[in-house]
Amino acid sequence: MNSAPDDGPRATDGTRSVADATASATLLASRSLLGFVARSLAPVLEELTLVQFRILVVLEGAEPMRMADLADAVGVHPSTLSRTVDRLEAGGWVSRVPVEGNRREVHVEPTAGARELVADVTRRRRAEILATVASLPAGDQEQVRRGMELFAAAAGEASPGELLELGL
Repeated sequence: MNSAPDDGPRATDGTRSVADATASATLLASRSLLGFVARSLAPVLEELTLVQFRILVVLEGAEPMRMADLADAVGVHPSTLSRTVDRLEAGGWVSRVPVEGNRREVHVEPTAGARELVADVTRRRRAEILATVASLPAGDQEQVRRGMELFAAAAGEASPGELLELGL
């Protein structure tokens, strides 16, 4: 594996700050994590776009959603979402479900095939991450776990708009 470039600011004695060294290590780790994501998604991208897959992920983790709520959750305009849901529905990935008592409202829910697809991507990604973590000594595994928990708590979740910029 390549090491991170040593281009961070230096203290007057020539050493790097702990924060800068940590940022460099995190940048390197982020490239590894993106590799896990890319490899787990590669088979899916033969059938779906990243945005379509992202919609399935959002739907899989929720109750059936109103179109407007789904558009907000993925950070797209409702008309753009409607066209994307049309394609997902034609492909058998989602169903539109009329809301009883409200003829204007429609919910979108993933099909069993969509749920299985999302679960399969997650299983592949988890298996690859687990194999990598399992190759470390137990003490290092615990340090990685704790570091990831701390980093995730400090960074928070990406916004729908940020994920959309990446096609996620």
